[in-house]
Amino acid sequence: MTTLDRADKFLWILLLLLVPVSASPLLPFGSGTLVRPLSFAPALLILLLAAFRIIVMKQSPRFRDGGGRPLVVFMVYVVIGGLMFLSNAPDQAFKGQTPLDSFIRALATLVVGLVFYAAARLNIRTAQDVRRALKYLFLGLSLSIAFAVLQVIAIVQRGTLLREVQVLTDLFAVHYAGLMNRAQGMSFEPSWLATQIILLMIPPLVARFLSRQAAPGEPAEKRNLPIALGGFAIALTGLLCAGSRFGLVAAVLIFLLAGAMALKEGRMIAALGFIAVLLVGGAGIAAFGALSAGAGAGYVVGPVAYLIEGSVDTNDQDLTTALSDTLEVAGRAASAQAAFNLWRDHLLFGVSLGNNFRYFGRYAPDWAYDTGLFASGTMEGAAWLDPNSPEKGNAKNFFLRLLSETGLVGLVLFGLFFVRQVFQFRPQDKYFAYFRLTAAAALVFSFFNQDSFADPCQWLVLVLCHEMGRLQSGVPA
Repeated sequence: MTTLDRADKFLWILLLLLVPVSASPLLPFGSGTLVRPLSFAPALLILLLAAFRIIVMKQSPRFRDGGGRPLVVFMVYVVIGGLMFLSNAPDQAFKGQTPLDSFIRALATLVVGLVFYAAARLNIRTAQDVRRALKYLFLGLSLSIAFAVLQVIAIVQRGTLLREVQVLTDLFAVHYAGLMNRAQGMSFEPSWLATQIILLMIPPLVARFLSRQAAPGEPAEKRNLPIALGGFAIALTGLLCAGSRFGLVAAVLIFLLAGAMALKEGRMIAALGFIAVLLVGGAGIAAFGALSAGAGAGYVVGPVAYLIEGSVDTNDQDLTTALSDTLEVAGRAASAQAAFNLWRDHLLFGVSLGNNFRYFGRYAPDWAYDTGLFASGTMEGAAWLDPNSPEKGNAKNFFLRLLSETGLVGLVLFGLFFVRQVFQFRPQDKYFAYFRLTAAAALVFSFFNQDSFADPCQWLVLVLCHEMGRLQSGVPA
């Protein structure tokens, strides 16, 4: 192994370990940029080393297409279509950004995503590469979950411990709202930690549990069952500490899907195993409820009780918090409806990447105003309409973002890329069959809650799916 090979390997492992750090203050991207994956630094160095090999050492590139042509077409379409739309749009600043400014910033996040995609393509080529990626992704997230446990303990204890843990947290993530009643691990916020767990931990664990294989191509062994159950315990701990409503719902749906796959093959005991995992998770929510932290915080249980029962306990000292958390759910619904209404007026081509937030005031549903959702001082409401506030009325939904900003054409192009990455090869290995279905479900669920191109998780999962399929099909690298 040459020095460059060792450097490549080191940077790749470092990238995998740093994936949980999604908003690093070490990256000087400006106060308005919240998505700052620290793993972007080693990813960029990996591409620079690849360029050095090609330009200076005259080595042939190790990069293969890997079903990425629709992504190239999508990128070209986004640039050309966006510039054409902006040429006729008013050059009016909103929240400190002109339409062109917002477009360029959004393109930058897409370029960051392409860097992750290219780095993964260069480093996931063999069965050993797949195993290494799964191993270090799990290790990095386990460390983030361990930190989340410490955060929950500090939240319960309060006082000096909470202040000290907050200082440690600020080393990993840009300061937003601080630790209140839910943990975020090393990520930007609790929902980001939950998304990382859903995407990077649960699919390989489900595949391992059902196939009894440690990785694709490995022999089935009974010892993989307790290993998978131990992994589920770690993942559930992270989800309970994060207390993300999305994460909890997505986990339930994925485990139900896994149980259905087990029943389809007559694996009753495996299906009961997933039911047991869900029951343990329910008991965990009850336990966290006694602490009023994580999955037991009012942010999680308050809106559910309010929406189901139509009221909350008036003796609860956290009544105001419960009501405001319920209104945040309504705020997300309002922004989603506004994005959908915007897309209906720009059906095919959208309003250019990064610019749907400036149309929120025009397309927001009437009920949001009639219910008093946008009362003065609310972060999800009046601040979205205030041209001087940095808060943006984004739907935080990848599907609605593509539709409203790139139109139906953009959604179809990116959808073709997604399908080719996940479903291009027929499964001939049980591990891969379970992994790709679970990963596809996890990606779809995450798209309903996240909308950033700069998140490395989705790119890594897509490449893992494609390379697992290619390896078992015998297609050369």
